[in-house]
Amino acid sequence: MSFTVTQQTEAFFAQMERFTGNRAGTGGLVTLRDSNWFMSVVLAYQPHFRNQPAGVRVFWGDGLQPDRPGNFVHKPMLDCTGEEILIELFSHLGMLEALRPELAQMNCLPCRMPYIDSQFQPRHTGDRPPVMPPGARNFAFIGQFVELADDCVFTVEYSVRSAQQAVYGLRDPARAPTALYHGEHDPRVLLAALAALKR
Repeated sequence: MSFTVTQQTEAFFAQMERFTGNRAGTGGLVTLRDSNWFMSVVLAYQPHFRNQPAGVRVFWGDGLQPDRPGNFVHKPMLDCTGEEILIELFSHLGMLEALRPELAQMNCLPCRMPYIDSQFQPRHTGDRPPVMPPGARNFAFIGQFVELADDCVFTVEYSVRSAQQAVYGLRDPARAPTALYHGEHDPRVLLAALAALKR
């Protein structure tokens, strides 16, 4: 289950930036490992949307175990209102009392996503069709359920790269999709990973 929060206040962003030491858009997903819902939030760089009004902040979160009772709101996430989800989140972060006056300026929209993890189910090569099936001349497959070598599903890039491969394959076979970044071969990435392991 996911939730998107639109707010007319910067209070939560300011609290999270102090808590994590990262400005919005520079850090990664913050996962609350003690959360019964296994809740995470991410604060994107603002403005997140092209026509986002000044003073409006948007962030996203999810719960991987929404059928379990919350630690503070004692019911499943699936049965919670947006306000109850925020109360659970802020309680985990120790920010509830500071942010309670701001709740009226926050709009939290929960979204059930029952098939979201289908992309990560065990599979074998060949379970998904190639973007351009052999012999295809006037159709192709795109999206998260096609086979792209060495790529990672659940990313916008995967969907874009599959669409590029389809369009270029049908219209301009000499053109190649955007190349994959192979960070596992970048010495800087390897050193950063080693440093993270030593923390």
